[in-house]
Amino acid sequence: MKYYILIIGLVFSGLSLARDYNNNVAYGKVIDVQPVYERVSVTERQRVCERTHYREQRANTGGAILGGIIGGVLGNQIGSGSGRDAATAVGVIAGATVGANHPSHRKHRPRCYTDVRYRDRRELAGYDVTYEYKGQWYDTFMTRHPGDRVRLAVDVQVIE
Repeated sequence: MKYYILIIGLVFSGLSLARDYNNNVAYGKVIDVQPVYERVSVTERQRVCERTHYREQRANTGGAILGGIIGGVLGNQIGSGSGRDAATAVGVIAGATVGANHPSHRKHRPRCYTDVRYRDRRELAGYDVTYEYKGQWYDTFMTRHPGDRVRLAVDVQVIE
């Protein structure tokens, strides 16, 4: 029986404290709300690939042989006697060199990298709020939109 009375007393004293706490809360009427924006730098990364040309490292044997034959035939058409032999030799060498490095044997290799760019963007930081409480106007900053009224903590202090 004593415990019931003690529990009931604690419950009523707790309700009394809660009632006193709620008396310290008041509401002010919102007069004006203005959004506040801030500049934020945003990093954007993008993978970029470009095609680059390179020559194969291995020799083009077929092209060299074919180029040597064509160069030899063309060189043989020029001159007479020992000059013809020299022209044929030069034609074989030139044709083999051109045939070995024929452009059709170039390959394409993608060269990739990450491109980083920075873009400024406006983001909502909060709100500048003007409200009225007991005939006076006050300004404050809030991170959320307050709606039609703001909750205020009212504190009474003794002045000596």
